[in-house]
Amino acid sequence: MENKRNRVLLCLGSNWDKEKNMERTAEMLRAHFVFIRFSEPVYTEPIDCPLSSTTFLNRVAVLYSEESPTQIKDVLKDIECRIGRKPEDKSCGRVPIDIDLLQWNDQVLKAEDLTRGYVLDGIRSLLTAGENDEWCQ
Repeated sequence: MENKRNRVLLCLGSNWDKEKNMERTAEMLRAHFVFIRFSEPVYTEPIDCPLSSTTFLNRVAVLYSEESPTQIKDVLKDIECRIGRKPEDKSCGRVPIDIDLLQWNDQVLKAEDLTRGYVLDGIRSLLTAGENDEWCQ
């Protein structure tokens, strides 16, 4: 039985030591997922983080993996912890890194996030940059 390579869409966000945490997160994701591509990072105003007055740095990533959604979520949570994220951080307005699993193949997991302009722009940029290149097949 052949393993299926699943298409996974992620969104990354940080408002604390943004540039450093975003780059460290990307490095960790690249180390785990061979087939991954990132959009350019963009600064956005906070959403659903009322105590935070600082901007966020966000980017979108698409990856292909044979791992299950549960395995991928475990990897994402591990990376968040290694970057320094704590459960109480978001309520305090401090987000070292947040990695959301938006879509699994054709299954939308976070529909509201997929309507946000910076997410849509990131997806478009990945498609324009050749997200459907041979390595994705």
